[in-house]
Amino acid sequence: MTFSDGYEKIKSQLGFDIAESILECGDAGIWLWNVQTGETVFNEKWAKIIGFCLADLQPVSIETWLNHAHPDDLPRSQALLEAHFNGLSERYICEARMKHKNGHWVKVLDKGQVKSWDKHGKPEWMFGVHIDITEQWQKECEVESLHNKLQRFTDNLPGFVYQHVIDKYDNESFPFASSKVKDIYGCSAEQILQNAELAMQAVHPDDLQRVEQSIADSKTNLTQWHQVYRINHPIKGVIWVEGKSSPIAQSDGSIEWNGYLEDVTDEVKRNEKIKLLTAVFSTTSRGILITTPEPKIVDVNPAFERITGYKKEDVIGKSPAILSAKQQPAEFYAAMWKELLLSGRWQGEVWNKRKSGEVFPEMLSIDALYDEAGCVSHYIGAFDDISSVVEKRQFLTELVNQDPLTKLLNRRGLDIQLHAFMQDKQGTQHFAIIYIDLDNFKLVNDTFGHEQGDNLLITISEQLLLQLREQDILARIGGDEFVIVLPTLTKLSVCQEIALRCQKAVESVAQSYKTAISVSSSCGIALYPEDGKNAKELLASADEKMYKMKLKNKASPCG
Repeated sequence: MTFSDGYEKIKSQLGFDIAESILECGDAGIWLWNVQTGETVFNEKWAKIIGFCLADLQPVSIETWLNHAHPDDLPRSQALLEAHFNGLSERYICEARMKHKNGHWVKVLDKGQVKSWDKHGKPEWMFGVHIDITEQWQKECEVESLHNKLQRFTDNLPGFVYQHVIDKYDNESFPFASSKVKDIYGCSAEQILQNAELAMQAVHPDDLQRVEQSIADSKTNLTQWHQVYRINHPIKGVIWVEGKSSPIAQSDGSIEWNGYLEDVTDEVKRNEKIKLLTAVFSTTSRGILITTPEPKIVDVNPAFERITGYKKEDVIGKSPAILSAKQQPAEFYAAMWKELLLSGRWQGEVWNKRKSGEVFPEMLSIDALYDEAGCVSHYIGAFDDISSVVEKRQFLTELVNQDPLTKLLNRRGLDIQLHAFMQDKQGTQHFAIIYIDLDNFKLVNDTFGHEQGDNLLITISEQLLLQLREQDILARIGGDEFVIVLPTLTKLSVCQEIALRCQKAVESVAQSYKTAISVSSSCGIALYPEDGKNAKELLASADEKMYKMKLKNKASPCG
């Protein structure tokens, strides 16, 4: 993340972990401000919100903010800052407009907190974020315009139009309610304006918890509220209503919803198949199957047939398990069902098989459908064949980190592993490596050809792996050069025993290749961190010891 000049100096002065604070803020504009001097630091995201690069705004100071903020918003911002400075609020929170580079206004949610005070108790350094809420602000303007029109036309609308507010103390109210509230809750607009609890009191007991939770989620996440639920109407009995509304966070800490409720009893009681067909064919580009809760397949779409090779008649009445490639453990499916039953939705990668038996990866999402009693009536699974994506991902990983002949790690892959061991704060950070160089290997290529030479390298790789523990790592870093990584091993004598076994394994395999001089191996052992502080130094040390052994023609490793 890029910051403007002065960042390192200020980070040192502040004496707290700026990086951790930035991570907590996420993708937001970051600002640091010295209240007394006006010295200010912004990150690149801060500038991007108003259409600039950070370099365009240099040099930055508090004037940078003042010059771009809407003048009508500055008095309120200053008042909120003073309240925070005087201990009247834990944090400074303010919504303000800012002038975009293209000339229009954007809106930000400005949050901050004093992080250091001088010896007189005056605020010094303050840290904060700018979050772009332009889209929400524009929606608020649209809702306000719509609200004015609704006041003139609500009595002619089929549903109940309302404004619902929950303040920061969780007190609920209906500042506005159209006369059609009587059709929904059986009370007058005046009654619900005076007592907001009438709305929740009328909700069917079996749906009450779900409705309350949906309102809480909408409040917390500022997401659209949309529910279909039952009402105990004093005259009509049990009816079904559908409601939609959009939340707006107000500056006083309250959340305001503007929306409507409509009696949808007739629609809900219509044939359930209409809803199923709508769900099935809403995304026809994906393979879709519908199952019962058991689960048994009750319907599939054409894309399902195309991707899997199964016809509809092949799978109706059968379990979706017929598609499973059985490449994932039982724990995977147990976790999937747990999440599905808990939240009603699951998404992830699974391996399935086509009718031909071909195994393929798919991105699968499963959603639960509920009946009038709130019980699961069906599951809808929608998936895409992601074979090309997975293949490309695997290919790139192998291409970059794997030796194509032996399928062992290559030099790059080895460097990554060594770096990981050196950075492992949870482990001992002590390990050993054995550098193995094949002696006289060129004679195999010269005598028998490169194909036989490749076969010998593969066989040697296999035999070396047999000498190692499960956690040990074997890499091929050159034509006839191998490196063994021995995690947690620090005794030279133990490493020498392993190296000797590896030498004997090489000699055993090489006996099948009669060359003028037999293929053997030379080894060099290096310990971390004694023989090297990084991968380059460690490998160089082991290589040097190997070379000395090669010159002395020793039969056992000396390290």
